[in-house]
Amino acid sequence: MAKHVPLQLLMVNLTNGHRGLFVGLPLVFHEETAHDTEVEHIMFSDIQQLPEEMTLAQLMKMVREQLCPCKQRTN
Repeated sequence: MAKHVPLQLLMVNLTNGHRGLFVGLPLVFHEETAHDTEVEHIMFSDIQQLPEEMTLAQLMKMVREQLCPCKQRTN
């Protein structure tokens, strides 16, 4: 059976008509209510050049490590 990577999309519409679509780790789950998911702050990272052959799993691992280096596994 294939291993699945949880993803969530964030769509942003700007007043100038531009639209962005961001892919990332899940932030909001169906079980949460609107009161539990209010946005406090939005921050965008710098644009990074990634190898074309990078898999989605590798990308998500890199993102997790940058979000919380304390959870990195040592092998």
